[in-house]
Amino acid sequence: EILVVKSETPGLVSLAYELNPGTDVTVFAGDLRTAGFNPKLKSSPYPGIARLLAIETPCGHRLEFLETEEGLAAAFSGAGRREAGVAPIRLGHAAITSSKAAELIAFHRDVLGFWETDWIGDVATFLTCNCDHHVINIVNTPAHGAHHIAFQLRDAGHHAQAGDRLRAAGIRTEWGPTRHTAGHNIAAYHFDPDRTMIELYAEMDVFIPEAGACQPRPWHEHVPMKPKRWGLDELSAWGVDFRFDLAKGEQPPRATRF
Repeated sequence: EILVVKSETPGLVSLAYELNPGTDVTVFAGDLRTAGFNPKLKSSPYPGIARLLAIETPCGHRLEFLETEEGLAAAFSGAGRREAGVAPIRLGHAAITSSKAAELIAFHRDVLGFWETDWIGDVATFLTCNCDHHVINIVNTPAHGAHHIAFQLRDAGHHAQAGDRLRAAGIRTEWGPTRHTAGHNIAAYHFDPDRTMIELYAEMDVFIPEAGACQPRPWHEHVPMKPKRWGLDELSAWGVDFRFDLAKGEQPPRATRF
């Protein structure tokens, strides 16, 4: 889910992860203290959330860990789901920028037990805690904030419908659709009214931790598709050269926009 908080300037307030069923929240809080954090426990902070542990990161944003109430997932995955606009099926991942990326990566890997699944140069690190190729992408830059947030589409064909919906709303697709290298998802990017970059994607790689590789796909460059360090000029697996600089999030000159 996404919580929108009123603010004078756009920015990233917090990220939240759902705890695995059966996780002992008290033990986990102790693990966070051992790692040097001071977790705060809240009961019933939001509808459907039984308990929440929150910590402040060195990067300035908050990380929250959620113990959900039984039946929450079923309540949000069936009847009643809105079919309007682009209608993505879920919030898939987030990418954040930070000058303390190394600390944040180490925390996710060594304390939370995430796996590193790919890298782009020395700039971006992709990590996951499930079978998605990545649930977070940490970008090493001087500024802290959100690089983009990503919503999953039904399939590759959904991109055409999404692009038409965005165009009808006067929103320009800045980059894509094309297939990425890291994660191999077919992705397209646009800006929301606050200039937060939004990714729409489909067909992301499925990561198998036990194998240390992704499930084979016909478009993979290597088999097995193990974690790889891609070049900064290898964002598009199809070799498409877009004017928009996705890494920097720079828009084209105003005169070229409709």
